[in-house]
Amino acid sequence: MVDAMDPAWLDELVPLLDPTAVPRVLGRADALRNGYNPNMIAHRLAAAQWRRILPRTYLTVDTLTWHDRLKAALTFAGPGALLSGAAALADEGLDAIARPSKILVLVPIANRTRSTAWVRIRATRRLPERALRPGPARAPLSRAVADVALERRRLDDVRALISEVVRRRLCTVDELADELECGRRNGSANLRDALEEVTAGAWSAPEARAARLLRRAGVPPFEQNARIDLPGRGHVVVDFLWRKLKAVLEIDSIRHHTNAPDRDATDDRHLVLETVGYSVVHRTPWTVINRPQEFVTGIQAWLAARTQLPAR
Repeated sequence: MVDAMDPAWLDELVPLLDPTAVPRVLGRADALRNGYNPNMIAHRLAAAQWRRILPRTYLTVDTLTWHDRLKAALTFAGPGALLSGAAALADEGLDAIARPSKILVLVPIANRTRSTAWVRIRATRRLPERALRPGPARAPLSRAVADVALERRRLDDVRALISEVVRRRLCTVDELADELECGRRNGSANLRDALEEVTAGAWSAPEARAARLLRRAGVPPFEQNARIDLPGRGHVVVDFLWRKLKAVLEIDSIRHHTNAPDRDATDDRHLVLETVGYSVVHRTPWTVINRPQEFVTGIQAWLAARTQLPAR
C-alpha cells in the first residue's frame, strides 16, 4: 500500500521532470559519480544542507520519512540488497505487522556490509529475486513473512500473521511451506505449526488455538470455515461445524463485533441458522486463551447433548 502523500515517492517521478534533481537519499558513491567531490560533500554536511543518516548515506532534505529510511537502508547495504521481514510488509496494511524500529535488509553472501544503527544486514546464500512491486526493492512476500515468523517467539503471533496473509491471498500456503523447507530450521517450530493449522482451515489465531484445544481433548472431528447452503437464502460460512449434529461454533473477535452493523450481521446469521435447525454457540478469543479448560468442557457438554437429541 503506497502512501502517495509521502514525498519520498516523488523521487521516482522527479527525474522525468528534472534529470539534475538531487535525490532525497543519496549514497556517497552515487554523489561522487554525479559530480560531487569530497570537499563539496563535506561542505554540505557542515552547512547542514545534507545530513548523514547512515555511514556513506545522506539525507538531502529536512525531514526523514519512513520511505526515506527504507531507501537509505538499501543504499547503505549496496547493490542487490532487498528489504525483508516487517520492513517489506509494513505498507501492506496487515494487522499483524507494524513498522519496525530496525529494518531488515538481505544482501548477497559476498557483501561485507555490517549492521548499524537501525539497519539489520543479513547476508544470505538464498537471496531471492526482487518482488515485482512498486517502491523500494523488496523480497517476495512469502520470504518476508517467513523472516518475520522465524523471529517471533509466541505461537499466537505467528498464527495471526500466517492466517492473515493467507486469508488475504498475499501469498499461498505452498509458497510459505517452500520458505519453511528451504530456510533455517532454528526457530521454525511456530511457523510449521501455524502452517499446519491454516492448512487445516484456521483463518485466525484464536480459531487455530481453539482447534488445537478441541483436537487435543478428543472432540469429534469438525470442519473449519465450512460452508452451509441455506435453501433459498444463499449460504453462510461458519468457523466450526459438526455437520451431522447441525452444530455451529463461532469464535467472535472483539474487533468484528464492537459496532452495531457487525453485531447485527452476526445476530441475523445466528437467527437464520437456528431457524433451519442448527444449534449455534459463540465463544470469545478471551475465553479460548484464558479459560481453555472451561472452553473445552463446555463444547464437549454441548456436543454430547446434541448427540442425544432425536434424529430430525
